[in-house]
Amino acid sequence: MTQIDKPPEKRRDSQSRFPKEKREMRMNRRQFVGGAAAVAVAGVMGRMAWADPLGLPIGIQLYTVRDPMMKDTVGTVKQIAGMGYKEVETAGYGTIKTAAEFRKVLDDAGLKCPSAHLQWDINNLQKSFDDAKALGCKYATASVPKQLIQEKLTKSPAEMSDAERAAWRAKMVAPLTGDDFKKLAEVMNKVGEEAKKNGLVFAAHNHTMEFALVDGVPGYDYLLKNTNPANVKFEIDCGWITVAGYKPGDYVKKFPGRIKMLHIKDFSSWESGKTGESAKGTEIGKGKVDYKAIFASVKGTGVEHIFVEQEAPYTLPPLEAAKADFDYLHSLS
Repeated sequence: MTQIDKPPEKRRDSQSRFPKEKREMRMNRRQFVGGAAAVAVAGVMGRMAWADPLGLPIGIQLYTVRDPMMKDTVGTVKQIAGMGYKEVETAGYGTIKTAAEFRKVLDDAGLKCPSAHLQWDINNLQKSFDDAKALGCKYATASVPKQLIQEKLTKSPAEMSDAERAAWRAKMVAPLTGDDFKKLAEVMNKVGEEAKKNGLVFAAHNHTMEFALVDGVPGYDYLLKNTNPANVKFEIDCGWITVAGYKPGDYVKKFPGRIKMLHIKDFSSWESGKTGESAKGTEIGKGKVDYKAIFASVKGTGVEHIFVEQEAPYTLPPLEAAKADFDYLHSLS
C-alpha cells in the first residue's frame, strides 16, 4: 500500500513518528531551496531585462558635453554619473588643468576612464602617455590620427571656439592621399611601440577621411594591414563609418582582434559621397544609423568598450541629449 493509499489516521501516525522539530526543519529546508531558486531566476531575468548592448557598460565620449564641461566641469561629470554612465573617454578636461586633477573628479563621481583622446606631439609622446596613465587608461587614443602627421595643436577640440573648431575640422576632414596613408602607418607604428613601453595601448579613432580610396581600396584598410596588430588597435566610429559607406561589422570580422572600441553616434541625414561635414547629428535611435544591426554584427568579436558621442546640430541641450542617448542604449537587450 502506498503512502497516499493509507487511511487518514495511518498517515497521521506515520507523520507522528517524526518529532515536530524535524518536520519543521524539513519544511524550512524546502522553503529555503525554493526561495533561493526563485531569487536566482529573478536575478537572471533582471540581468536579461537590463542587458546593455554587447553586455558592456555604457560609456560616453565627453566631447558630447563639451559646452557644459567648459562651464561647470565637476557638476557636468557628476550629472553624467547620475544618468547611469559608468565609463568616460576624455576630450580635454574642461576647466581642470591637469590629467591628475581630472582623475580625482572622475574618481569622486565613481567613473572609470579606459580611453582618452589626447593631444599628440610626435616629438614629445611621453606627455600624452603620462596623461593617459594619470587618468587610469588602458588606451591612449588619437581622435584624428591625421593629427600625428600635422602640426601640433595648442588646444584640444573641446577647448576651441566654434570658429577655431570649424577651421581645424575643415583641415582635418580633407581626404588623405596615398602618401599620407603610408606616412601615417609608419608614425602609428612608432607611437604604438612607445605606448607599449609605457604599459599602454595606442588606438586610432576614425572620421570619414580615412576611407578615401587609394587604388580603389579604402585607405583605412591600408592602415589596418600596415600597422603592428600587437601595438596598434582601432576605435570604430559607427556613425562616421556609416556615412563613409561602410559597415563596422565587416571590419571587425575582416580584421579580428584589431577593433577594441566603438563610438555610438547617430545622424539624421548626410549627403552620399560627401565628407562627414554634410552629416547632421541627432540623438541615438532617432537617426538613420541602424544600431540593432550593428550590435548584432559585432557581438562576440572582442569589442571592449562603447562610448556615446554626439555631433552638432543638437536638437536637445547636450546634457539632455546625453541622457536620451543613455536611455535608448539601456533599453536595448
